[in-house]
Amino acid sequence: MTRFFKNRGRRYVLLLLLVSTSFFSLPAENTIQQEAANKILDYFSSYGSFTLFPANNWASGDWDAQSDAFFGYDTPRVNKFRVNMEQTMSTMYEGGLFFKKLNLGVGATLKTDNNLIGQINQFMGFLNIDVFEARVEYSRLKGTAEWLGEPISGLPDSVIFDNQLLNIDLLYASPQGLYYGIGYSSYALPVQLNCLVYDPYWTVWWAPVVSFYQPDMKFSIYSFLFGFDTLKDALFQKGLFGSFQGFSFWAWTQDRFGVGTSEISNQVAHIIETANGNRTLWSTTQIAMMVDYNLTLGIQYVKQLARFHIGLGIGYNIGGQTVTSITPKGPVQEGYVDASPSVYLFHHGPMITGSIRF
Repeated sequence: MTRFFKNRGRRYVLLLLLVSTSFFSLPAENTIQQEAANKILDYFSSYGSFTLFPANNWASGDWDAQSDAFFGYDTPRVNKFRVNMEQTMSTMYEGGLFFKKLNLGVGATLKTDNNLIGQINQFMGFLNIDVFEARVEYSRLKGTAEWLGEPISGLPDSVIFDNQLLNIDLLYASPQGLYYGIGYSSYALPVQLNCLVYDPYWTVWWAPVVSFYQPDMKFSIYSFLFGFDTLKDALFQKGLFGSFQGFSFWAWTQDRFGVGTSEISNQVAHIIETANGNRTLWSTTQIAMMVDYNLTLGIQYVKQLARFHIGLGIGYNIGGQTVTSITPKGPVQEGYVDASPSVYLFHHGPMITGSIRF
């Protein structure tokens, strides 16, 4: 009888050990599988968004001439150049999903024009620093421009243009929900050039022939930017709007201030000099100073599905910028003619954003 209970007791102990081993081994296996899945997801990064502006409506012209007309100033600087821009589509990519890990084609765009922003991003990648997220925006500036003044020898009365606008930004999101960044903007536009000459009484005065145009002046500008995005706050569940889950109001805003360069072409420089008594152009290089704004209002939806957070925003975007250019050599001197552009670029249209975080 004693042997019976001992044998039975050994069986119970053996069965308990088998059950315990099975019980603890299953979660361990699941944990290993979960960790492996997490590592795969981590390799593909943790955040990315794609934004589409399906119908961007554009307008451009001479900012200084427009301001003179608005305030009623009687000056020779009038808008003689009409720029008619077509509706185009714009796209915007943001986050490590597109740049840090996958190294898709858009990531190569960060190196366009050998700009400093792309170099900084590449350097941080070498050091495995992921404080900043990258963002690339593509737009097309397309249309026709007509010269409405007296014919300019050497330039046609109208030109057709089709150029790319490119914004490359590195962004840092603060815990409070605001984001800050540094950026690089590059685009070309047909612009009006307004000219000044030296005057002994006024120091500078209007040139004998004031206005000309350049069909393809390129602007390359570095900027500081800041703004907020309620959709991104809700996606990361932080900041002032981190509690916005499900359907809610969407607001995205951004301000950008920058400085860069633009260049008057040799062809246009020669035309300006000839028309103004063979005075030498004071400087072909321009210092371009930019102020840019963007505002989107609409509806957003944010949902968490297991590890995945998804977000969708649909709204209407209004944005624009002014670029005022000055010569780096100071006031024009006797025997020279100074020329510089002052341009505005305005756009508006629907904006659709899809985001994922995991």
